[in-house]
Amino acid sequence: MSKKWNNLFEFFKSTLAVNFAVSFFVFLFGGSIAFNYSVLSFGFVLSLLFKEVNAKKEYVFYFNNQISRIQLWLFSWGFTFVFLVISVFVFNLVKKLF
Repeated sequence: MSKKWNNLFEFFKSTLAVNFAVSFFVFLFGGSIAFNYSVLSFGFVLSLLFKEVNAKKEYVFYFNNQISRIQLWLFSWGFTFVFLVISVFVFNLVKKLF
């Protein structure tokens, strides 16, 4: 089970760069609330599209490890949601303390 979670987490990490790059531009024009929505929707979908176009062969690796494409997408979105909730909590905590 640990190997599967490691593979899912590696896929999640590989989508973060594109997701945050796209969402950063949304942040510049819309603020932090728009950034949060973009990370979970627009940025996430574009990062998956980027993976589909540029790293199509990687899905064979995950399939050989008994992880479907839908599982990759759902777990990656779940990890993104948890990461965003923790980040917002820490940001608000730091903002209140300082």
